[in-house]
Amino acid sequence: MNNYDPVIRRVKKIKKGGHHGGAWKIALADFALAMMAFFLVLWIINVASPDELAAIEGYFNDPAGMSTAGYSNHPIDLGGSPAMSTERKLDMALPEPGSTPELTDEQARREGINGNELEKMNAMLVEQFNSMDRINSNNHSMRIEITPEGVRITLIDDPDKPMFERGSARLVADMENTLLSMASVFARVSNPVVITGHTDASAFVGDGYQDNWDLSSERANAAKRALVEGGLAPRRIAQVIGLADTVPYDRVDPSSAENRRVSITLMTDAAYKRLLESSRRRFGGSQVELDPSLTPESVF
Repeated sequence: MNNYDPVIRRVKKIKKGGHHGGAWKIALADFALAMMAFFLVLWIINVASPDELAAIEGYFNDPAGMSTAGYSNHPIDLGGSPAMSTERKLDMALPEPGSTPELTDEQARREGINGNELEKMNAMLVEQFNSMDRINSNNHSMRIEITPEGVRITLIDDPDKPMFERGSARLVADMENTLLSMASVFARVSNPVVITGHTDASAFVGDGYQDNWDLSSERANAAKRALVEGGLAPRRIAQVIGLADTVPYDRVDPSSAENRRVSITLMTDAAYKRLLESSRRRFGGSQVELDPSLTPESVF
């Protein structure tokens, strides 16, 4: 007879890597929400007009509504906004990305981008320049092109007949006479003028800290002075800048002589307005509305 009771041994199996909670679900939800917001921003940028983009920029510059661009703190009404905007709404009937609606003649004239206007100005410039022996002799170094900003006249440096003395902003006699003659042609139109100076990629070794930026800026200003001396009204000059070698005409050969040039653009009204608006938003100071009741005595 067995006096011992049977002993039953229970073994509990523990699985490795057990339950760790639901923190990963929260992280996944946050990631999905962030991606949805990101794609919503991309969609708004894609369908918004330039005016609406400017309104959005003004809002983020000053959400309180006193932005320098003059927009309210509700630039776009997506529905349910406490302050419904009737002026700047997203147009859901916008064309598909990559397509451009055809403007009517009336819209084109109002926007100042009528192709016929640019064609006429381009033809006038070509005719006038060809009628001048001084300019016609350098015609191989002059290119007239129609661009989205207006009609651009590009004066390209010729190694045999350079525009400037080597390594300086001093105009040679022929080029100075050319610019003086061009000013009388520009007097036939009233478009604003943008002058840009360009260099090639060759390093410029000047006095002190001078480099291609200084050289291109000085050459653009030298061209401006010659045009003003020839009769171009100073008030018509919208911008004079030097771009060094950052915008090469010949991208294959950055050291090509074609990259040493001066460009003169007769801008359309729409392009000029865009330039002013862009410059004001980027470089302008904050606009402060003063109380008309303030007097010098109360301030000081």
